[in-house]
Amino acid sequence: MLQNLRDNSRGVISFILIGFLVIIFALTGVEALFNWDTSANQAAKVNGEQVTEMDVARAIGMQKQQMLNTYGDQIPAEFLTDEYLRKPVIDNLVQRMVLSQAAVKSGMAVGNTYLSEQIATAPQFKNEAGAFDNNRYQQVLRNMGYTHSTYAKILSDEIVINQLQAGVSATAFATPSQLDDVVALSFQSRDLGYVILPAAKVRETIQVETAEIQSYYDANQQMFTSEEQVAVDYISLNVADLMKNISVTEEQVRKQFEQNQASFVAAPERQAAHILVEGDNQDKIKTIADKLAAGDDFAALAKEFSDDLGSKEQGGDLGFTKGDAFPAEFESALATLKVGEVSSAVKTDAGTHFIKLLAEKGSEPPSFEEQKASIEDELKRAEAENLFVVQLEKLREESYNAESLQEVAQALNLKAENSGLFERSKGKDLMANPKVVAAAFSTEVLQEGNSSDVIEIDSSNVVVLKKTDYKPSQVKPLASVQEQITNTLKDQKAKTLLDEQATRLIADLKSGGSFSELSKAAGVEFKQVKAATRSSADIDSDVLRHAFTMTKPSSSSPTFDKVMTAAGDLAVVALEAVTPGSYEKVTPEQKTAITAQLGSIYGKNDFSSYQKFLKDAADIVQ
Repeated sequence: MLQNLRDNSRGVISFILIGFLVIIFALTGVEALFNWDTSANQAAKVNGEQVTEMDVARAIGMQKQQMLNTYGDQIPAEFLTDEYLRKPVIDNLVQRMVLSQAAVKSGMAVGNTYLSEQIATAPQFKNEAGAFDNNRYQQVLRNMGYTHSTYAKILSDEIVINQLQAGVSATAFATPSQLDDVVALSFQSRDLGYVILPAAKVRETIQVETAEIQSYYDANQQMFTSEEQVAVDYISLNVADLMKNISVTEEQVRKQFEQNQASFVAAPERQAAHILVEGDNQDKIKTIADKLAAGDDFAALAKEFSDDLGSKEQGGDLGFTKGDAFPAEFESALATLKVGEVSSAVKTDAGTHFIKLLAEKGSEPPSFEEQKASIEDELKRAEAENLFVVQLEKLREESYNAESLQEVAQALNLKAENSGLFERSKGKDLMANPKVVAAAFSTEVLQEGNSSDVIEIDSSNVVVLKKTDYKPSQVKPLASVQEQITNTLKDQKAKTLLDEQATRLIADLKSGGSFSELSKAAGVEFKQVKAATRSSADIDSDVLRHAFTMTKPSSSSPTFDKVMTAAGDLAVVALEAVTPGSYEKVTPEQKTAITAQLGSIYGKNDFSSYQKFLKDAADIVQ
């Protein structure tokens, strides 16, 4: 068959086909043969610029990680699905692209030097000594799914968007009339009088009949219904516990050490520092070379002369490299140095470097004593993991139709424990794990009485459980909730009586009665406060807060109202006068703070409106 193909390929038809392919390659490139649909990787398009599926996948991954970091296992699983997150993530990416395009169109840009400085000074890329660590930088980017170029693009977009936001927000300001209005309201004072009618005094007079308790209990059964509860036996199989029962000999450790030595491949990592001179400033290069030759301190010279803003404050420290972090000329020069030596001038595309080797590691294999503890742990873990696999299969088989997990535990030399009764939402420790809770209350375990499937807590920790006891959801007996109902009914009656008392008091006040005399007759203390402000400390906070919501009184009559306090008492309040705040009486510091705060609020509102305008005007395809 292959020979036939070779023979036929020399014919006229083959020349026509080849010619056709050449034309396609010339006009569209090789990709035309494979990527017929150029929008296949497109999640959205903004003014002709694509948001790719890769962008969406990366953003969804980061969003999931942020949610897990914030809420941990408490977050519902459906909130972490791609389907749930996809739309808001795409909306956010579209909005950012709209803003980025607007910033670029406005002439905003980020210089490479400034961008490098932002990367070099970011705390997540620094080592324990506080210096930029290129290895850590590369590792963080790999974990996030970025390359240097994609991360630099995202960081650049972030910076120009912030520039755009600052530019729009900074144009906002408050007018004098707006400042007057805010001051008049914020620094307003009020004259008021009030009494507090205590609930405790009223409660003492209240009697609750048995029939009332029974009636409330019968009418509110759902309030006194307990959650269903289950108790389970469970077997936990994990590598960490298996390791505790494994021992290794000195001979095993030495044998593994020798194998490590035999397979050791030197992978030197070198910690470099440099002094960078950008451009072709020969005078500066000579000055640095002369000072280094004279024995001047390298770190001090880096702080004084280096043009690398990201490393100069750390004495030029760039962190460790495995030979691939810096340009080839830089790495070659670094590899020839001994620890503490400084190179002569080395040219790269970035400029001229003076390079110092600060430290080196990975050239020599570690000693037995250095490796002993880690080898012991590795050997134990390896044996435990092998045993884990064997035990896991046995656990599946033995627990499948087991009458009791206690017998399974004995057969596997493991331990079966009992959880005790717990409710679906109130389990502790392992019984609070969502996977374990779901299994414990599943039909298979709860109703059919079977052992659960093996539940994977993580890759080295599994659990099997089986029901031992169950209490269905049920109404608690009246005797156990009688005191609770009595207190509830007393609270309700006390609230009604207090409200009636307050209503009568307000009616008497509106009829012209004296607040102080009526208070004395009621056996409560009358308090009067002049020029109370929103921050006054000598007045009940609930009364004060409510007083500043009450309608402004007329010149001839106060405004009356009642408010429940946090303690359950009822206050009657008479608002007598309202005095607006005066701009002239506000301190310069307060004026500055108010002006800045209003500018910030208006600026955020302006930018929000600007965002909406840009999005409405954009050509967006989703």
